[in-house]
Amino acid sequence: MESFRHQSTEYIEFELRELENVFALVLMGAFVGIPSPPTTLVIRLMPHMVREIKVMNQRAVDLDDVFAEVAGMFDID
Repeated sequence: MESFRHQSTEYIEFELRELENVFALVLMGAFVGIPSPPTTLVIRLMPHMVREIKVMNQRAVDLDDVFAEVAGMFDID
């Protein structure tokens, strides 16, 4: 039971990190050429996105093989 709880928590934490990363990428996409929400909306949300920007930066630093990380989470060989 404890193992199941631990694994479930890891899945949820992984999904949260990915959603934060996607959210930051959608809002900051204009910097990399992805169509994004209006600039005024991005400017208003910017002060509230400190954590998401840190997550996005850390993901860029740690980025090695995202598909391998996902496959490892679900024990896919």
